[in-house]
Amino acid sequence: MVEKVKKSPKGTGPKKKRSIAGMVKEAPVEKLPVQVVPRHKHCFNCGVSVSPDKDLCSDKCQTDWDKMVKRKKYWTYLPLLGVVFLILLYIILNMG
Repeated sequence: MVEKVKKSPKGTGPKKKRSIAGMVKEAPVEKLPVQVVPRHKHCFNCGVSVSPDKDLCSDKCQTDWDKMVKRKKYWTYLPLLGVVFLILLYIILNMG
């Protein structure tokens, strides 16, 4: 026996996806006044605005910056000195 497949009435089947691109209106773009920021740099240490010819804002920042750079160099070379020390220790211990 052959069964007949009943068709669903119009409008009850799967719906087509519709794009809302044509339905949405774009909001008008308001032009805001442009604020011009004078040329400047920021202090390397604290971030305060300084004139373009300076790197740091005060003597205190200069001393803090110098300390930080010195500390950074120390911690950069310390592991290298440790490796050199271990190599020398290895050489001395294997000679005997």
